[in-house]
Amino acid sequence: MSDYVTIANMAASLIGEDDQIRTPDDDTHIGRTIRAVWDLCRRAAIRDHSWNCFMARDGLTAEALPTVPYPWSYSFPLPADSVRLIEVLNTPRIPYQLEGRSILCDSIGPVYVRYLRDLPEPALWDDLFAVAFARRIAVQVGKRIAGSSYDQVAGWRLYQSALSDAKRTDARENPQVEHDMTAWETARFGGSYIPGVNA
Repeated sequence: MSDYVTIANMAASLIGEDDQIRTPDDDTHIGRTIRAVWDLCRRAAIRDHSWNCFMARDGLTAEALPTVPYPWSYSFPLPADSVRLIEVLNTPRIPYQLEGRSILCDSIGPVYVRYLRDLPEPALWDDLFAVAFARRIAVQVGKRIAGSSYDQVAGWRLYQSALSDAKRTDARENPQVEHDMTAWETARFGGSYIPGVNA
């Protein structure tokens, strides 16, 4: 189970910093520096991959607006904790456009979505995310803490490697998602379209 201090100290070690923080409110230079970027880097790291531990579903209802951006008829605000829309689940599939924090479409709703939510509590995170997040924090603050001795390019490669590990693990944990045929696929293949077989 992850916690703030463990992740922050992992980031400090990646930078080459010997000093360790003891509490989330640590008033050392490295403690203040990590705390200043923690929330922003967490949300950015969540957006970088479709993490299973942050996945959520919801049914959205249309918001009341004087006008909806042309040419759409309805606007559906994303959940307050959403940091990234993964997919609209409605079947048959509906055309839509994501603008700002709203889904614009012509469906009266509800619009069912899968999305990545922000979970500020580290105890709820997958360990692979905690490792990746520590590496992203290190990239963000490395130069400020260690100066020119910190290799930011190498740090970014470490972060990308952690993302690759997580993608492989998540792919093994999840079954392949089957989607309904689009109107184009039905017309093109006469109703006999088989993903991965027809070409």
